[in-house]
Amino acid sequence: MRKIALERRANLVASIDISKSAELLKANVISLCKPSPKTSIAVYWPFRDEIDVTPLLNQLISMGCCCLLPVIMRRKEPLQFCEWKPGDILQVSRFGTLEPNLTHSTVTPEILITPLLAFDSAGYRLGYGGGYYDRTLAELRKHFSVFAIGAAYGCQKFESIPHDQFDQRLDAVVTEKGIHHISKD
Repeated sequence: MRKIALERRANLVASIDISKSAELLKANVISLCKPSPKTSIAVYWPFRDEIDVTPLLNQLISMGCCCLLPVIMRRKEPLQFCEWKPGDILQVSRFGTLEPNLTHSTVTPEILITPLLAFDSAGYRLGYGGGYYDRTLAELRKHFSVFAIGAAYGCQKFESIPHDQFDQRLDAVVTEKGIHHISKD
């Protein structure tokens, strides 16, 4: 399924205006969250052909939000989130993603926006297989109320995503095409 999802996303990205998709995603996330100044929002730095969230990050900063980026601590541990501001130098993680260094303050997010390879209408996401976001959401949800949003292209929706008891459901998925609210029934 990961291979199919990667191919589907790559084929789409090769044929669309990715800047327009990023702007539409930004508008949809802002419409869903309606963040106020000081809201702590964890996003991700786009990797490979993931939908570009940098316009969203810049908009959130201009609104006075506290923007956070994930930092991989150790294998099989939850992610930490460090504050990010435009111009901050990012370092390459062991997986090739860009992340802040740990000299930035760590903050617990109120809203967590995750990348994904695929999602379904039940709120399950398919990631790259490391389980970082599932562990992170499980740990955050033990202690805090966090709203989890998947960010994706519309073509990344699948009929069903395989899942087990360790997989954490998203509260919503936002694409360039709209907002997918997840019912927790």
